[in-house]
Amino acid sequence: MYTQGAFVIVLNNNQQILLVKRKDVPLWDLPGGTIDPGETAEAAAVREVLEETGYSAVLSAKIGVYQRPKFQDEQHVFAGHITGGQAIANGMETAELKWFSPQRLPLFMVPNRKRQIKDFVNGALDITITL
Repeated sequence: MYTQGAFVIVLNNNQQILLVKRKDVPLWDLPGGTIDPGETAEAAAVREVLEETGYSAVLSAKIGVYQRPKFQDEQHVFAGHITGGQAIANGMETAELKWFSPQRLPLFMVPNRKRQIKDFVNGALDITITL
């Protein structure tokens, strides 16, 4: 059984990407997480942004689906922007929030995130990638 996740590349007006530092492992990640049973990838993406950042977001495009058969994992990656809310300083899963330039991402990131961000920067839409 594949695990399904939904993640969002949240952009601000300066074209910076919002990343969250995870509490479980000290790595930077896109806001996102597991898709609940019966939930769409889009709904999960919006819910996860709110839970992990405190921000309400709207999705603007689907970047793609990244499949990792070796790990029985599939990740849906979207682009979006903030429509409201307030940043949480310290959440249940989030140790820190920070905006990064796509050209100056942090060294310690969850595997494959830089690839997904690069695909976004290069204009990818609705692609399917097997990693």
